[in-house]
Amino acid sequence: MESKMSANVPELQAGIVLTFAASALPPLKPPAWLWGVVATAVLGLLVGFYFVVRAIERQGEQRRLAVLAHADATWRCKALLGRVSRASCLMELNPPSGTDSVVQANAEVGAR
Repeated sequence: MESKMSANVPELQAGIVLTFAASALPPLKPPAWLWGVVATAVLGLLVGFYFVVRAIERQGEQRRLAVLAHADATWRCKALLGRVSRASCLMELNPPSGTDSVVQANAEVGAR
């Protein structure tokens, strides 16, 4: 009796495997509104990325212009004839690191 049971078991398992493999589901299609939401999200991300890059570009240009203006002012200060006037000009151009430039500017305006 045991030999008959062991002979039927592989046939039974093969039938189960074939039953599961034969039941194929149709492919799922996302609804049309989902494509619209995805396209809008992608477009929004691209527009946001554009504005961020544009702001960084402007900030870099402003920094470059500030560095150029500072270098030009430094050159002019170093071209002054008197040692005291050169030192005074450079001191105004490059304040000590311990003072805040906004506080210094307010103090200069208040002194006038």
